[in-house]
Amino acid sequence: MILTANSIPSDGRRAMIHLKLIFLIMATTIGNGVLCLSPTIINAIVNVEKGESKTRTNTMSRRSCLTTRAKAAAGLLGGGVIFGFMRGPAFATDTLDTVKTDTTNPSKSKSESLLETNRNILLQLIRPAKKSSINVNEAEVLSAIENLVPFDPSVHKGATMKEDLDGEWELLWSAKAEAFSPLLKLPKPFKPDSFQYLGNAAAAEVGIDRVAQGLTGGILGQSQLWLSSGVRASSEDESMLEILPPFRFEVGGRYQSGKAKKRLVEAGSDAEFRKLNSRTAEAQAAPKNSYRQLYLERQGKGSLRISTITDGDPVIVGAIFVHRKL
Repeated sequence: MILTANSIPSDGRRAMIHLKLIFLIMATTIGNGVLCLSPTIINAIVNVEKGESKTRTNTMSRRSCLTTRAKAAAGLLGGGVIFGFMRGPAFATDTLDTVKTDTTNPSKSKSESLLETNRNILLQLIRPAKKSSINVNEAEVLSAIENLVPFDPSVHKGATMKEDLDGEWELLWSAKAEAFSPLLKLPKPFKPDSFQYLGNAAAAEVGIDRVAQGLTGGILGQSQLWLSSGVRASSEDESMLEILPPFRFEVGGRYQSGKAKKRLVEAGSDAEFRKLNSRTAEAQAAPKNSYRQLYLERQGKGSLRISTITDGDPVIVGAIFVHRKL
């Protein structure tokens, strides 16, 4: 007796189809690496200053690869008996938003696609630092920053873009930021969250034409430490913010809480403030701190900003920050 498609009961035909699809998925997965260690993504790095380009190969994260496989299985076998429950990734969704890169969109320029790719790589690298006390690979993050900065949406004029700078900024990642406060060296859940306030957000809390750093949460609970100073855009470099006296250190409530602040320290000069912080005579004589805006997105809430201290107190010169606008 010869079996034909019509002679096989409908339940049997569905089972055979499922088996074929499962075999196809398994073959595809094995061909691309069962542990998802083999796929790579090509990240083009454009050197704007020299007009040259080169490519760098980065290994796709194992979790990203596994997500792709899970979604593929769920899509092919949606409603199936065996894998019908797989509707999304097996891990919790992260809070840091990445941009979906669409390389097939003909209206999108190569520069825009590269910006999105580099931005997503940076956010993937710094997720662990935001979610736990696990240390991320600093060299990889710095490399990702180096790749993203040439695509700066502010075109090296970030210090002059008051509307885009205005607001509350959450610190996502930093190098050498611990020099500002030993509290940032604490492990979670004791480590406080760090914020920066510019423009109207700063004016409402610490006064007009000032910038403020805030530490809250963790060991500080609902209290917030406020360190503020004067600020202005450099007349010589449109990417540079200059930090000016007077310097004030206060304790109060969180941003927009309305709780009065208690002033603990006020210093009328860089030298005086650095002396209060036990800096060396050389550090006290150093010039004012200068704060270069390397990369500034102009999309409002969720925008990223990358900055570094280029001059001033030698203890913090070279510090790099990645902030996100809230």
